[in-house]
Amino acid sequence: MRVAITGATGFLGLHLLRELLDRHRTITVLSHARSRGALDRIRAFLEVTAAPDELVRRLPERLRIVETDPRLPRLGLAGPEFTSLADSIDVIWHCAGDRRPDATMAELWPDTVEGTRHLLQLAEAGRRRPRVLHIGSAYVAGARRDGTIKEQPADDSAGFENDYERAQYEAETLVRDWAARLGRSALILRPTTLVSDRPGVPANSLRHVVERAAVTSGCAAFGWAARLPGRMRPVLRLPAAPDGRLNFMPVHEAARMMTRLADLTGSGGVDTYHVRHPHDVPVHVVREVLAEFLPVRLRFVTEPPARPTGVERLAEAHAACTPYLTHRRGYDDSGVRALLGEPRSATAVDRDYLVDCVRPGRGGRRETALERAYRDSGRAGRAGSVELGAVLRFRGLAPTVVDLRQAVAARLWRVPVLAYRSDGTFRRRGPVDPDRHVHVYPVGPGRLGAAVDASLADRLPRDRPAWEARLVHGYAGDEWAVVFKAHHTLLDDASVVEVARRLFGVEPIEAAAVTPQGPAVLGVRDHARRLSPPSTRPFATRGATGTRRMAWLELDPERLHAASRHGRGVGPDDVFLAALAGALRTCPGLPWRRGVRPVWALVPSPSGTMGAPEPGNHARPARVRLPCDQADPIRRLHLIAKDKAPPVDRWGLRTAMSPWQIDLAAGSTHHWPRHSYAFRGSPVFDAIPLGGVPHSAPIGVFLGSFDDTMHITALVDTCLPAGLADDLCAAWSDSLAELAP
Repeated sequence: MRVAITGATGFLGLHLLRELLDRHRTITVLSHARSRGALDRIRAFLEVTAAPDELVRRLPERLRIVETDPRLPRLGLAGPEFTSLADSIDVIWHCAGDRRPDATMAELWPDTVEGTRHLLQLAEAGRRRPRVLHIGSAYVAGARRDGTIKEQPADDSAGFENDYERAQYEAETLVRDWAARLGRSALILRPTTLVSDRPGVPANSLRHVVERAAVTSGCAAFGWAARLPGRMRPVLRLPAAPDGRLNFMPVHEAARMMTRLADLTGSGGVDTYHVRHPHDVPVHVVREVLAEFLPVRLRFVTEPPARPTGVERLAEAHAACTPYLTHRRGYDDSGVRALLGEPRSATAVDRDYLVDCVRPGRGGRRETALERAYRDSGRAGRAGSVELGAVLRFRGLAPTVVDLRQAVAARLWRVPVLAYRSDGTFRRRGPVDPDRHVHVYPVGPGRLGAAVDASLADRLPRDRPAWEARLVHGYAGDEWAVVFKAHHTLLDDASVVEVARRLFGVEPIEAAAVTPQGPAVLGVRDHARRLSPPSTRPFATRGATGTRRMAWLELDPERLHAASRHGRGVGPDDVFLAALAGALRTCPGLPWRRGVRPVWALVPSPSGTMGAPEPGNHARPARVRLPCDQADPIRRLHLIAKDKAPPVDRWGLRTAMSPWQIDLAAGSTHHWPRHSYAFRGSPVFDAIPLGGVPHSAPIGVFLGSFDDTMHITALVDTCLPAGLADDLCAAWSDSLAELAP
C-alpha cells in the first residue's frame, strides 16, 4: 500500500509518521515548500524519542519528500508532476493545517480550509482512487457546552467558540461533501486536546495557550507580579463551570489509536470517530496547572465580572480559549469501543502530567521542599533551574552504556557529594544507582548539538541525587561523548572539572588550587548606584520557557591572552566580559527592548574554599555591569576591570538571582588539562563547558579552555530566535578581535 501524509513535521504528524513507519516500507511526505529541512526534523524527532538506530539510518531511503504548497491549486505542482503524484497514492493522511486556537479566520483559512480543498483535488485526480483519512478536531461541536457529542456529522446551529472551531468545521464539511459527491471512502478522526510531556517535540496546544497568555495577554502587562508573593499578586476572575471538564489526550496514544482505526475501518462511506482519553480532567485541575505559570491569582466565577479590573480587561483581548472552562460536555466514542474494545490508557492525565506538558520534563509530582523553597522565594524557582556541566568528547570506539555505568559505579567513591540528595535546606545521603544516572543517547551523523539540546531540555529529577551522565554516540565514526550535568546545589563550575577528572580520568587527581580574588573597594558613588534598580530585562524575553539551545565555537586561547595586555589589572576574565559586552551590542539577532544599554551579568566568583579537596558548590556569584552602550572596545575593557563587583554573600543570593537584578549569566571556567582524561584507551580531546543559567535569565555565555584550544559557549532560551546562540558566539569572536587585532 502506497501511503502519503501531510503535516508530517507537526506535533501530531511526527507521532503519526512514527506509527506508519512500523506498518509501511515507504511513505510519501507532502512537505510544505516554505518549510525546509523536513527530513532533518523527522530524523531529530526519531532520535529524541529513542527510535531504533536502523530506522534512523534508513530513513532517507524509506521517505519520499515532495515539496508542496497547500495554499495553491494542485498543491503548487506542475501538471505532470501533480498527475504523477496523484496516481502513486493509495491512502492520504491529512494532518496539515493551522492548529492555533487563538488564530483569526484570515490566518486559519489558507492552510486549514484551502489546504484541505486542494488535497481533495489530489485525491480526486488519482487513478488509484485513494482513501482520505482526515484529522479534524472534536471541537467542531462548537459552542455546545452540555450533553454528549455524537460521532456523526457536525452542524453549526450552536455557533462556535472561536475561529479555530469554525475553520475545522469548514474543512470537515469539505471532506464529507467530496466523499458524497464522488461516492468515495473517507475516515474522519476527531481528537480532543492533544498533549505530550516529552521534551524535544514540537509545542502542543496547551503549551501554546499558556505561553500566549503569559506573553501577549494582560498577564504580560503584569509580568512584574511573578516576583511578588502569591498572596500579593493581582486577581484574574474567569467564568467557569464548577462541574466543568476537559479532555486531554496524549499524542503518542492518539497516533496509535488512529492507525489502528485506519486498519480496521473502511465501510466505503464516511466514518467518524472521536479520539479521546477515557478520563476527563476537572476544571479545577486546569486552574491549578494555569496557576503554575501565570503571574496572577486565578479565581473561577460563575458569571463574567460586572466591573472587570485592569488585568481582566486586558485578558479579554485573548479570550479564545477561556469559554472551554465552562464546558461540561462529553464525547461519545461508542464506535471506537466497538472496534478496539474498552478504552485504556497507560498515561494518567492529571495535574502533574499537564504541568509537564507545558514545561516538558519539569515533573510536577516530583517537586520537593527545595523546589518549593526556590519557587516561593523568587530565586529563579523552577525544577532544574540552574544546571551546569560539560560535554566531554572522546576519540575511539564508544563503550556500551553498561560499561560506562560499571566504570562510574567503581569511581563514585572519589566524589562523595554525588551521593547526596538535596531536600530543603539540608542534605542527606541517598542511594546512588548508576542505572538511574547514566543513560545512552544514540544520534545520527553530525547530531551532537541536538543531543546536547535534548540534555538541556530534560530536567534533572529531585527524587534522587541531581546529576546525570549521558553517553552520546553515532554522530561521528571514531568519536563519542559524555554530557555530564549536575544541579548547582551539588557542584559549581570548578567542581565540574574535578568531578569529570575523577569519574573519567585514569588516576584520581587532586583538585586544582585557585587564587581567591578579593572584593573591590567601592566608592560612595558605586554604593549609591548599586542601591538603585538595575536594567530589569533589557531584552524582549517575556515568556521564557526555561529550555535552552546551545552553540559553541572553538578559538585560539592566545587571542584572549593578547587582549589582556592592554593595561595593569586587566585579566583574561575581564577580556571575556568586555568581549561579551561588545557581542551583546552588535549581535544582530538580540531583541533589545529600548535600545542598547548596560546590562547586569551574574558571574561565578572563586572563593577561598574553592580549592578544597572535595568537589562541591563553593562559588559565590558576583553581579557585573557590562557597558554595552560604550562604543569603544578598549573603554569597555577598562570599565569592567575598574568596576569589579564583590561576590554576593549568601543572604544576598536570593536578590542577586532575581530577574530584577540580572539579565544574563556569564562565566569563565577553569582550564581542563588533557593528559588526565582517558576512558579505557579513548582519550578526551575536547571539553565544552555547560554553565549554569538561572531560569529567569534568557542567555548564558561561558568560556572554557582545554589544552591548546578554547571554547565560547552560548545557551539561549527557546523563546528567542533560533539562531541567536550561533550569532552570539560569532559576535563574541568578532568583539575579541577588536581587543586583540
